[in-house]
Amino acid sequence: MSALQASLRATLPVENELGECVLWDDRVRQALWTDILGRRLYRYDPASGTLSHHDLDRRLASFALTSRPGVLVAAFDNGISLYAPGSGNQESLFPLPDTRELRLNDGRVDHSGHFWVGSMIENAGNRSDRPEGHGSLYRLDQSGEVSVKRNGIRISNSLCWSPDGLTAYFADSPEETIWAFDVDPHSGNWSNQRVFARTPPGVHPDGSTVDAEGCVWNAQWGSGRVVRYSPTGEKLGHIELPASQLTCVAFGGNDLRTLFVTSARCDLSPEQYAAQPEAGSLFVLDTNCRGLPENRYLLGGD
Repeated sequence: MSALQASLRATLPVENELGECVLWDDRVRQALWTDILGRRLYRYDPASGTLSHHDLDRRLASFALTSRPGVLVAAFDNGISLYAPGSGNQESLFPLPDTRELRLNDGRVDHSGHFWVGSMIENAGNRSDRPEGHGSLYRLDQSGEVSVKRNGIRISNSLCWSPDGLTAYFADSPEETIWAFDVDPHSGNWSNQRVFARTPPGVHPDGSTVDAEGCVWNAQWGSGRVVRYSPTGEKLGHIELPASQLTCVAFGGNDLRTLFVTSARCDLSPEQYAAQPEAGSLFVLDTNCRGLPENRYLLGGD
């Protein structure tokens, strides 16, 4: 297992309220990510340094590449759609059943081409008629069918899979725990839930990715760290960045050794933001570790 080495190459001062869901599109060689609260989808070409964005009419929580160039499967706050950023066209696939207190959050595609996305509690207040966790984890199949795979979730996060696709990782962030599951290679269903890693008190596991050695990289909200874990959950090292609320990580670049890290400035007090003015930036790092290409959601007929 290679020892972690990383150096900061660039900081993009995009001032995201809630930057999230960064990924690398190898077809166009660009990093894509969303500012959920800012309602923007960003694109960054590290070769040319070009940065652009699309303004959105809804909050885009997460998204993934599809088998059709130029089309994303997008988890907006209130449902899943196919979204073509070039034209702005959206085709609804699944409306979230309860949007009064919930919105969709972290999403990713598994090795079989299914899109998984979880919901999270939003503006729940002090309602006593709701259980503490009432979000769900959904799977969108190639046929367009959506099934519920888990319930009782507060904030879905950290979805990713091992290189062979036989282990899934998932976190309910307030639990300060990343779990691992066995994946049935035929159905894609999960079993044998177990603790993979725990974060320190007050530190919440956010978005994750897996590298070519099977190590899990997790952006940790509240610590300003990206932590690398071995396939057995051993902490191998970490990267410190000048923003306490790190949200997601992805490998990209021509050799998949560039690490992109999103961050957020929402929920920071004026004093906290003054102490970390780079909060909300996209951080670009050179590493000695190689990532994996993004899985694509398989559209019917492709």
